[in-house]
Amino acid sequence: ATFVLSNPQKAIDYAYRAVHITATTAKDITREFYGKPASFAYWNSCSNGGRQGLIEAQRFPEDFDGIVANAPWVDQTGFTIGAMWNQKALSEAPVTPAKLALLAERVMAKCDAIDGLKDGLIDDPRKCSFDPARDVPACSAGTDGADCLTAAQAGAIAKVYGGPVSNGKPFFPGFALGSEALMPALFGGGTGSGWMNVIVSAQPDGKPADFGLAEDTMRYLVHKPPRPDYDYKTFDFDRDIQMLDEWSKQADAKNPDLSKFKNRGGKLLMTYGWADSILQPMMGVNYYEQAVVQNGPDGTNFFRLFMVPGMAHCGGGIGPDRHDAMTAMINWVEKGKAPESMRASRVVDNNVVRTRPLCPYPQVARYLGQGSIDDAANFRCVAP
Repeated sequence: ATFVLSNPQKAIDYAYRAVHITATTAKDITREFYGKPASFAYWNSCSNGGRQGLIEAQRFPEDFDGIVANAPWVDQTGFTIGAMWNQKALSEAPVTPAKLALLAERVMAKCDAIDGLKDGLIDDPRKCSFDPARDVPACSAGTDGADCLTAAQAGAIAKVYGGPVSNGKPFFPGFALGSEALMPALFGGGTGSGWMNVIVSAQPDGKPADFGLAEDTMRYLVHKPPRPDYDYKTFDFDRDIQMLDEWSKQADAKNPDLSKFKNRGGKLLMTYGWADSILQPMMGVNYYEQAVVQNGPDGTNFFRLFMVPGMAHCGGGIGPDRHDAMTAMINWVEKGKAPESMRASRVVDNNVVRTRPLCPYPQVARYLGQGSIDDAANFRCVAP
């Protein structure tokens, strides 16, 4: 975020303005060149791009007819507080790759079959009651082996799952059970826990990706003027939450009022991987539930959420992650056909090894009891 040092206006461009101006300018160019306006306009992006898509629906409802917001960074400031919370906890009680692998094994053993099918996927992590202090072997006093957790390490991991607390109350969601699973690394380097180099640093003094985002946000976007030397360790989770309020107004996509977008016929499709270890998936679930309530009983007629078991950030992970949300959106906008499900595939070495239906939240995919559990044809979307 050092880009703001040369021109503070770039912070506003980054927060919301750039996408809006680009969209309206592109429409002007199209109209000028073809002699008629574009028939439809779509947005399809992920992560920060998902945040930008939600902001478009909330603040500039005329810009796009259909918006696909994948793993949106709904609440950048809440995430920032959460990342500082995790960094503080794990700095005080570091965990090794071996301990994360042990944790991943125990989580899957406890949570996999709760949905009625043992398939290496956690269908809805909220259904599983997991306690690192209870469900992972504890190190005996004075020891710290690879096959156990110390009390401090178990406590730090519980804080990552639980999310930050302010004045004794939960403030922001933690990460879902299954996000720590062993999976192909997001940034290369083979297979390891989904938390490695994202929430947990591989180096004693390293900065995992989430914390790097949070630190830059605090130093260059929250503080005006920027404070490149700001030390997150000075942040008090009981007293300093409001420090981020002004930046929240600029950058957060938390407003559940989508009435103008809905009333002009706009359609919004959001996806999130339950195993996302960069952005907390409950950030998306909570926003969707608030927006559906805010926009009335027909909220699902213009806004649908699809949760993807086992999928990491925007893709990857251990679940069927490849799906065509864009075609689903075009059919919704141009043909009036709302997506009742989307077919997702898991591809390994260029081979499809598993397919599953993705279901509009809160529905989930349930096995019919016959046929391969790797074939989407043997599953149906049902109420949880």
